[in-house]
Amino acid sequence: KFEGQRIQGRQMVEVMNASGVEVVAFGNHEFDLKAKDLLARLDESDFTWICANLRYLENGRPVPFFKEKGGVRYKQPDYYIWEAKDADGTSVKVGIFGATVPANPVDYVQYDDPYRKAQEDYQALLAQTDVVVGLTHLEMIQDLKLAALTPKAPLIMGGHDHDHQIDTVGRTVVAKADANVKSAYIHRLKIDKRSGEVELNSEWLPITDEIEAAPSVEAIVDKWKTIQDNAITQVVEDPYEVVYVTQQPLDGREATIRDHPTNLGTIITESALQASRNAAAASVINSGSVRIDDQLAGKVLAIDVFRCLPFGGELVDVRLKGSLLREVLDAGRANRGTGGYLMYSNIEYTSADKGTWLIEGEPVQGDREYWIVTSDFLLTGLETRLDFFTPDNPGILEIDRPAKGDAGDLRSDIRRAVIDYLKKRR
Repeated sequence: KFEGQRIQGRQMVEVMNASGVEVVAFGNHEFDLKAKDLLARLDESDFTWICANLRYLENGRPVPFFKEKGGVRYKQPDYYIWEAKDADGTSVKVGIFGATVPANPVDYVQYDDPYRKAQEDYQALLAQTDVVVGLTHLEMIQDLKLAALTPKAPLIMGGHDHDHQIDTVGRTVVAKADANVKSAYIHRLKIDKRSGEVELNSEWLPITDEIEAAPSVEAIVDKWKTIQDNAITQVVEDPYEVVYVTQQPLDGREATIRDHPTNLGTIITESALQASRNAAAASVINSGSVRIDDQLAGKVLAIDVFRCLPFGGELVDVRLKGSLLREVLDAGRANRGTGGYLMYSNIEYTSADKGTWLIEGEPVQGDREYWIVTSDFLLTGLETRLDFFTPDNPGILEIDRPAKGDAGDLRSDIRRAVIDYLKKRR
């Protein structure tokens, strides 16, 4: 939090404003925010947001996303026309269409078909500009399909995928840089106004400390890093301590961790199990608590654990009936593909005999009592299909929470537990 409110991307908008960004496409993670928080970020931004196939549902009515400044609404466009001039004053118009993947859908957004809408905008831009390019947030296979549908576009600048890649469909180049500003693509278009010919040169550039920082941007980054570090040091002493070195990347990508067990998920659940004060037989954590949507490779810093688990929260020991535990695990299995998919340790599922849950190789018995450790969030009943998992459920027999302010209890913050677990294994 900063100034009493969750930051929710405020630092990113401030840096992008200072960096001179002119236009962006919506990504699916913008909608991790509540509507009021996302609209606040739009209001703070100095750049244009391409709505493309997205509409904001205002009281159930689909409208373009908008900024509000000084009480005036500024509707954001479906596409963007960028006007540029060369040294001798010759001007060109570059049309930019967008498309956003309907992943992690939320109830305040209407998602129209990205291909149909992109084709419509592409055709509209062909009649108004000298060249048309795409700025998208789709999976690579979707971008390649879109490239085939927009053959006169020399370039689609893609997102969503986290590793840099480049491919071509016909004469259309699809290029993506690495996530989290690890690299960038620089695209140079040479346009012959008379012939209409377009020459594209694309250069992949790793972002390293060798690139000189703009002082005005660096000052903003330093400000937010100080805010971040002050918050983190309330939980751990040194945010930049190396707590672990990976032998293979730790996988926190949503497409994997919300679908099947990963090594990062196992570390988190094993950490929770280690932190239990009641010799818990198993641990259960929702995969949606992992927000990094990336892999960690090489040296893992304490701050990386906070990137993985930004919401933190307590771990809670729960004594419950086996019948309720099976119900919880069944719901988590049904949530596959969403943040309600459950990560666990000391638990197995066998598909034999209509599906059986096992703890330490033994079937979970409905009339038996078990201690498990879970997150305080999961016990609120707010997770999908888990509205029944609340303290007043008769299947919950005892709850043991960490004492407030007890930093010596690893359960006091899940990130503290994970860091302790990693340091013991580095």
